[in-house]
Amino acid sequence: MPTKTRKSAQQLEDERKYDAALGRRILRKAPPTYLQGNRGEAVRCLNEEELIAGTQQFFRETEEQLRFYTDNLGHDVMWFNDWLRKYWAAWSGGIDEAAVWEVLSPTVSYKDPLSFGRTMVGVQAFIDYNQAFFDAAPDLRYDALPGMAAINVTPSGELLFMARYVGCGHWDEPLRMYPFTPGSKGIPGNGAFTQLYPVDRYHFNADGVMSHGETLWDPLDALQLIKALPSDESLVFKSLVKAGSVASVATKVRRKLPLVGGK
Repeated sequence: MPTKTRKSAQQLEDERKYDAALGRRILRKAPPTYLQGNRGEAVRCLNEEELIAGTQQFFRETEEQLRFYTDNLGHDVMWFNDWLRKYWAAWSGGIDEAAVWEVLSPTVSYKDPLSFGRTMVGVQAFIDYNQAFFDAAPDLRYDALPGMAAINVTPSGELLFMARYVGCGHWDEPLRMYPFTPGSKGIPGNGAFTQLYPVDRYHFNADGVMSHGETLWDPLDALQLIKALPSDESLVFKSLVKAGSVASVATKVRRKLPLVGGK
């Protein structure tokens, strides 16, 4: 009869935090049934019960995929199941900074549209970046989407994880941009509810350490959802596009003209 490996106190604590996060209600009030703002069409919002159920299904699917890799492809990647649960729970209802420090490389590098092409380096910079979102939307919650994740393992044992997920909450305060620390320039909030669908990618070396990653999302989508930007059919938006067209023509002309003093 095989012997069971006794779990450490840390593993038991990680499981407790994960279980608590799975059932946690965070939104200060129920989201609307549909959300449109100034976008072209309305989309149905997921309520907290649906978000929780979807996240539970996502983790079941991910564990099955990792077990398939481990049992059939010769790569033992079940460690990632524990990593992902601990990482996800670290962002439930705020930031568990101690847990974040445990799961990332000290030199982790990361990008986001609001870093404007710059790379954030180090765990503290990563925490500051995420804290900016929680400060903007105190009831922010992140939930995974079933069927929207992919795992790739290289022959050398490196792992790439990509997933589409839900980020939602009431955007009350300014959303700080790079460098994301207090006092940084920010996008004003107006208290409106928003539900966005970012995509994250995480890269792990053969030692199971996350070395770099990126979040991809559409700030224009977010700003139109809370009506901070006008509809694409509005006169204001069309004027902005026209102004951009004029600037583009001017740039093309400058590129075609010979340099002053050139031969």
